[in-house]
Amino acid sequence: MEILKNRGPALVFVFFLYLIAFAAGVFVFHWYYGSGALFATFAGDLAATIVVWIAGAAARNSSLYDPYWSAAPVVIIPCWILLKESPVSSVDILFLLAVLFWGIRLTWNWATGWVGIGQQDWRYKMLKKSTGRKWFIVNLMGINIMPTVLVFFGMVPAYYGIFDKGRAGLISVLGFIICIAAAIIQYYADKQMREFRGSADVRTRCIDRGLWRFSRHPNYFGEVSFWAGIWLIQIGAIPSLWKTAVGPVLIALLFIFISIPMMEQHVLASRPDYAQYRNKVSMLIPWFRKEKSAERI
Repeated sequence: MEILKNRGPALVFVFFLYLIAFAAGVFVFHWYYGSGALFATFAGDLAATIVVWIAGAAARNSSLYDPYWSAAPVVIIPCWILLKESPVSSVDILFLLAVLFWGIRLTWNWATGWVGIGQQDWRYKMLKKSTGRKWFIVNLMGINIMPTVLVFFGMVPAYYGIFDKGRAGLISVLGFIICIAAAIIQYYADKQMREFRGSADVRTRCIDRGLWRFSRHPNYFGEVSFWAGIWLIQIGAIPSLWKTAVGPVLIALLFIFISIPMMEQHVLASRPDYAQYRNKVSMLIPWFRKEKSAERI
């Protein structure tokens, strides 16, 4: 495993790991295809996740799962389009372009920031330390299975939009624009964070520039907006199928009630200035700062 601490070999390892995971997913998909394409995809998605989880457990690095969030839709959505018997529609194209633009960008962002098998998300280290013997279940269910399930629910609107014979409406186009805008927001939020981390004041202050002046988590806002856009693309083609909103809603709840509180608690412990910043800046949706009210506090 020592060689995998180097970025190049580690990325090659992850690439082949995901090829194996994809192959396992395809095998399970064909095994369950008689039960319907949606269920078969879900089963294959879980199988691929299990492969990644096993590798992460063996390498003692749960971050091997991190790119799965964005890589899985890039594979699944095109496969759904290829599986349908009807010709490719305008809705298919909107879903495909949106997911590829978002997914490739997000996966590339992970790849450029990952330095090797020795790097692991601080949240996983914290959870492992705090859960003790329960880490096995937390790692499997909380870090691997739960995100896979949530992203799958986020893709469900795309499934129905692709296999339905409806056409893209104005709301579909609006949803596509939101998806692209969301990915662009994520790009600039990540870029600004990288620049801040490379600055001299990173150890003493919190980021308060660019998009981060108007939202404490603009990258998460972009993620939530992207899945809302996917749902809107489907609604524009199938207005009656509004129940698929459960996917983007669950993803939003994940960030609002789990990811953001955990992140902010971690930052507060090391940067006291963050408390003042939190009083001034909107949590998720970019909005005007509360400079005057914060000063009274």
